[in-house]
Amino acid sequence: MLTADALYRIARGDRAAFTDLYQRVQPQLVGYAGAILAGDVDAALDVVDEAFLNIWREAGRYGGEGSADGWIRRIVRNKAVDWLRSRRERPDARRAEKIAELADLSDTPERAAEKTSAADELRGALERLSPDHREVVWLCYFEERSLAEIAVIAGCPENTVKTRLFHARKQLRRELERLQAD
Repeated sequence: MLTADALYRIARGDRAAFTDLYQRVQPQLVGYAGAILAGDVDAALDVVDEAFLNIWREAGRYGGEGSADGWIRRIVRNKAVDWLRSRRERPDARRAEKIAELADLSDTPERAAEKTSAADELRGALERLSPDHREVVWLCYFEERSLAEIAVIAGCPENTVKTRLFHARKQLRRELERLQAD
């Protein structure tokens, strides 16, 4: 309920509550937006900041129905989808560099290259999923959300979440099998 309380305080103009909420949930929301935006971290940061502007302006519209977290994520999701619609292009090529930076420095060069290659393959497979499929995969496997929570966040029935997960896993399996065969 901390998030709902923060929204009520923000609706009354409490800047400290807004700052606290931003600091607590911004990193998680950037990961969530990044999943929808196929790993484009710069765009995810922009989307989350835009969402927080909406949260500041619209906190009074949260009426307590449903979870406050779901309400906030819905705003982030809508901003991410708007961003995708406005760009209609793939995220930039800097992702490969960012992935390479994540390699564990204690690994041998060969092992680091293998990890980077595997991460590139998985990221590529995830990027080829639709934004709706990437979203449910992210929420399910990276944030370990329940189907009910995902349904609230995505604004669809639980059965739709199940269907999206089924098709996303099927497509990922096909992509990864194809890559292993090459």
